[in-house]
Amino acid sequence: MYSISEFLPADCKVNNSKFIVLLQEKWDEIHGKINVFRYKIDNLREKAVDRYLIQLNPDRCSNRRTPEHIEAICQPFNKDKFNFTKVSQEEIIMSIRDIDDSISTILVNVSPISQYHSLLCPSVNNCLPQVVTEESLNLAMKLMQIVNSRVFRIGFNSLCALASVNHLHYHLFIEKHELPVEDGKCIHINGPVFCLYEYPVPAFCFQLQQDDCTYKVANDVYKLLQYFLSKEIAHNIFMTKGKNFNGGTEEVLRVIVWPRRNSTGVKQLGAFNVAVCELSGWFPVYNADDFEKLQRSDLEAELKKWKVDDFDVLCNVIKSLFSYIDFYSF
Repeated sequence: MYSISEFLPADCKVNNSKFIVLLQEKWDEIHGKINVFRYKIDNLREKAVDRYLIQLNPDRCSNRRTPEHIEAICQPFNKDKFNFTKVSQEEIIMSIRDIDDSISTILVNVSPISQYHSLLCPSVNNCLPQVVTEESLNLAMKLMQIVNSRVFRIGFNSLCALASVNHLHYHLFIEKHELPVEDGKCIHINGPVFCLYEYPVPAFCFQLQQDDCTYKVANDVYKLLQYFLSKEIAHNIFMTKGKNFNGGTEEVLRVIVWPRRNSTGVKQLGAFNVAVCELSGWFPVYNADDFEKLQRSDLEAELKKWKVDDFDVLCNVIKSLFSYIDFYSF
């Protein structure tokens, strides 16, 4: 058991490798064991297509656990279905106690997208459905601040947005490649909300500087997500270091939230699915032909299929939702 305070660096302005080193060492140890992972991740083929990253991972299509049947964005937790209280002890990387004494667990993803792909399961024994909570958002942002590294990212898929297990969890990634959403231009909407507009699937964005309070931004993001949940709008969330929205030189934590078309039922696997990785510009694909042939136009055409109708109307609604005094104007 680790206290989250154990990972805090002496200087919040520098990269903190302690958490990443521990995660990598434990992940590698588990990866070397037999019958923990459903397949091994060794020497993935990858290439850049303009700013997009494509990785070939055929085993994820054929060897992963069958995703749960999902019908609603707020589908209740079902203890009889697979959930993260049923994993073996060998899958556990570490448990973390937060300052409020809640216990969260970090697991290897036994069907990984890439090396070190892991799962953060906030308050795992509370058996919460795959619906974002304000507390879990704050925990994820706090981890991003603690690690303070370009290579570390956190993702979330809501139900009806390609989440495959209805038990609250976030995806942890370590990936060296820069992604297009990390320096994409963000237009100010209102209050703390910006918009990644000139992108195949536009998104709402929030930024967090290294010494900012995570609670405030978590509350703002949660306010947006409460609206999405009330209107049954599926969504994906990506947290990453990136360019300051206001043009400053210091990198910020970008919290990117995509509203997207619902994808109900069991996932249908084609060249790739469009979940949080793909929306960020990172495409795990399942066969060598697609890996060789996919072009930027193919990737963007597939992404655009998941853009919500009337996004501009939604922008106006979100603008009114954050209609308090605008301290974020520039």
